[in-house]
Amino acid sequence: MILQSFLLFGLFVSIKVLHFLFKPRPPNPFNHDDRKPRKPYVQDQKQRDKVLKQGFSMEKVPDKLDAVIIGSGIGGLTHAVIMAKAGKKVLVLEQHDQAGGCCHTFTEKGFEFDVGIHYIGEMGSQTLNKTLCDQITEGQLEWNQLEEEFDVVSIGYGEENRKYPVTTGMEKWKQLLKKQFPEEENGIDEYFRIMETCENTFIIHGILKLLPLWTVKMAVSSGLLRLLTNLWTRAYTNKTLNVVQSLTSNRELQTVMMYGWGDYGTLPSESYFTMQALLNQHFMIDGGHYPVGGASEIAFNMIPIIEKAGGRVLVRANVQEIIINKDKVAGVRVLKGTETYEIPCEMVVSSAGLYNTFQTLIPKQVAHKSYFSDIASELKPGVATMICFLGLDATPEELGVKAQNFWAFTGNDIDREAKEYLNLDVEDALDRDVPLLFISFPSTKDPQWANHPDRKGKTTAQIITLSNWNWFKAWKDRPVKKRGDEYDEVKQTIGHKMIEQMCKLFPSIRDKIVYTEIASPLTNQYYIGQPNGEIYGLDHTMERFHPWMVARLRPETDIPGLYLTGQDTLEAGFTGALFSGVISAQVCLGRPVLYDLIRLHDRLETVQNKKEK
Repeated sequence: MILQSFLLFGLFVSIKVLHFLFKPRPPNPFNHDDRKPRKPYVQDQKQRDKVLKQGFSMEKVPDKLDAVIIGSGIGGLTHAVIMAKAGKKVLVLEQHDQAGGCCHTFTEKGFEFDVGIHYIGEMGSQTLNKTLCDQITEGQLEWNQLEEEFDVVSIGYGEENRKYPVTTGMEKWKQLLKKQFPEEENGIDEYFRIMETCENTFIIHGILKLLPLWTVKMAVSSGLLRLLTNLWTRAYTNKTLNVVQSLTSNRELQTVMMYGWGDYGTLPSESYFTMQALLNQHFMIDGGHYPVGGASEIAFNMIPIIEKAGGRVLVRANVQEIIINKDKVAGVRVLKGTETYEIPCEMVVSSAGLYNTFQTLIPKQVAHKSYFSDIASELKPGVATMICFLGLDATPEELGVKAQNFWAFTGNDIDREAKEYLNLDVEDALDRDVPLLFISFPSTKDPQWANHPDRKGKTTAQIITLSNWNWFKAWKDRPVKKRGDEYDEVKQTIGHKMIEQMCKLFPSIRDKIVYTEIASPLTNQYYIGQPNGEIYGLDHTMERFHPWMVARLRPETDIPGLYLTGQDTLEAGFTGALFSGVISAQVCLGRPVLYDLIRLHDRLETVQNKKEK
């Protein structure tokens, strides 16, 4: 059976190679290094809004579109830019009042806040991630490195507080852990060894999503995939909590080994260890980085490339329906005010998430025939979140804060404590301490912050925690800002508890808070269109990352003309959504875009290495 599988797979690859050689293809979007010298930063908000806040009207919709993309998050924008670089005319439609998805920012009382970009890995050297970001922004996106100890794990409060810095570099972090936990050397060594076995998982997932499903099914059922990949190793088939508990009984060390699970939002008892390993590797290469000028620089520098090819990125464009005609995509229907407009197009790419696409946008009589609707029923959404945005009337130096993040836990049994908290009724939750806080000072990460005259002497802070959608869903149909006193009480009580816990760790901020905004899961639903108040899309459970599910959850759907991009099709976070845009563009363009990118990256890396010598 395995021999037959090898022969069939070899035949398939040969056919695909011949197909690629002789089929007409669009131009290589990564044929040239498109980096240009950095232009002066635009600080005038009105000038920035001309790019980021172009309101929808039919007069602005280009003729003869090659594709319509729903959603302007990093997945949708990456897909759009790559198609534009290949000469295609695309229209990106965003329901919010500005482009960027989780990469957008908002400004209040002179403070600018990012909503989703807190730190990114692999941006300090010429990695593949860096090459991609350089090319889709024409070299205009710069990155500032956080402190070498970019994260700090904080356990307990008051006199019981213990802090464990996390430093840049795998070997450095390993040695630091051994210094922090000298009796745990064997477990620490094994932790890092297991992480090394996960290195190629991201690439394998991408390949599974690009190969025909029948090929993957055959490879799984025959055992060929097990033979050729690492997808059945201990790291992949065991939950994060189980792996870590098998290495050490020291709960402090367990907490440090698993501290970053909030970066993908799945409890250690439900996630697969490879996800934690990939996250650690992502940040250990170059540490954490932040976009200079703030997160809105990402969309601000991508949109002009789309426009250069004749495309547009329009906001306040509420896509109500993906039009299906004779079982094929025929365009989209957009609601603006009380008027509905139809935009014809035979290719629609949804970056709105699996649930929104198949439970809302596709007509029910069509959606129920698609296996993607089955996936939407099988997989659960990620956990909801709450965020506190704080404006502080003091400089970072006066406050004693730096460009780093704090992961604050109430105790060292982090899975149990978080699970118990999330399972509480809302009345009980109001009386409990919040078991996990992600605390950050975004303005300290941005060297351009102080160049804005109205921001002098000011600092921003942000607190994020996980929440339960059920605590808030009773008000989901109420208008924003008009959800009533009961809703406000729940939101404010939890939010101010988060702030009070932060003040215990950073007492210097207590009397310096001059602006507070608390965002609930309903805020996420309203502004970024997440149906259950989540920020990471589908939950990162074992079920989601079974190889067969990985293959089925792919860019090309079983509805002709409909494609998916964004973090639901790959993995959560900036990098997962970024590369989802690459593989979805590859499918839509019919050319090996990922290979094009890798070839350019290799050329640039060679040049960089010669310069360094």
